[in-house]
Amino acid sequence: MDKKEHQELMGERNLTPEILAPYLQIEHQQSIKPASSYTQEVMDYYILGEDKTGKMLPCVSGDKFRLRNGECTLLGGINSSGKSLVLGQLALYCMTQKSRVLSVSLEMSVRSQLVRMWRMASGVIKPDLDFGLKFNKWSHDKLFFFDKMGSMDLNTLEAGIRYAIHHFGTDLILVDSLLTISGIRHDDYTAQTDVVCRLADIARDLECHIILVAHARKSFSVNDKIDRFSVRGAGQLTDRVDNVILLQRNYPNNPEDPDVTLTISKARHWDMAECEVDLWMDMASMNLLTARQSVYTVIPDDFKYMADEDVDIDPPDEYNKELPTFGEVMKDVYEDQEGHNCED
Repeated sequence: MDKKEHQELMGERNLTPEILAPYLQIEHQQSIKPASSYTQEVMDYYILGEDKTGKMLPCVSGDKFRLRNGECTLLGGINSSGKSLVLGQLALYCMTQKSRVLSVSLEMSVRSQLVRMWRMASGVIKPDLDFGLKFNKWSHDKLFFFDKMGSMDLNTLEAGIRYAIHHFGTDLILVDSLLTISGIRHDDYTAQTDVVCRLADIARDLECHIILVAHARKSFSVNDKIDRFSVRGAGQLTDRVDNVILLQRNYPNNPEDPDVTLTISKARHWDMAECEVDLWMDMASMNLLTARQSVYTVIPDDFKYMADEDVDIDPPDEYNKELPTFGEVMKDVYEDQEGHNCED
């Protein structure tokens, strides 16, 4: 693939229904196999250290918990608890670990997301032009946005996820939030459960990690402690996902007390990972930090962003394979949905 083709691949895409159509096709494969068929996978898990794979969180030890491919995480909290803020910080931190991120934020414009992320990445209130150019170059093949606000139906969301994975190699999908998926009433618990089930299936089938934002139920006070049973909607929402992370904003009177408490309330595939982490807001960068952390920048100081026009671009391997068009992948999904089941 030459430089021009790579630039065209990485450029803007207007996602028309025709382009999205084939990505709506869902393949189902069910089979019964003997335990011996999985011996190699289990050996890889223990011998090759796959038990420690996944993207680390900035505030939790990687030996305790990570965001693994094939899993779905629910991020919950009341309004203004910092859910979108944490998503941005997580995205940047995972990008430093070679992750490619797709943000599907139907509650915040791409411009607003990037204004905040520039500030987080630079560590200062007002990043300068030099940093902006550096961030632009550094994030070019790491950060992607589904540019839509308001609401989106689930089929289109799934198609966009599949398209981003096939064309850009994204492996971390941020969906903000459950309430913005159209056609679902706040009291339609069955439909809400179906959405979470389907996103969990997508994460498993496509070997990516999906973080879905959900709101907590309103209580009598913003200081009331929440747990995973506080998540608004059907009780099955937290049952179906692999991990549940909760944010509790503390509104402290004493500046030495933590501003936010992050709780890993559920971690299905980790041993005793449940914990609470106190975090303090750095107002300049808007990063949430532990008591032992200081403000950090995610872009290496020696990162070169002023490249000559004739510099060779070596795209990732997935860009060299023959890719289906958006229209080829979205084709038959509506017929296939009747056979789509929610399984724990």
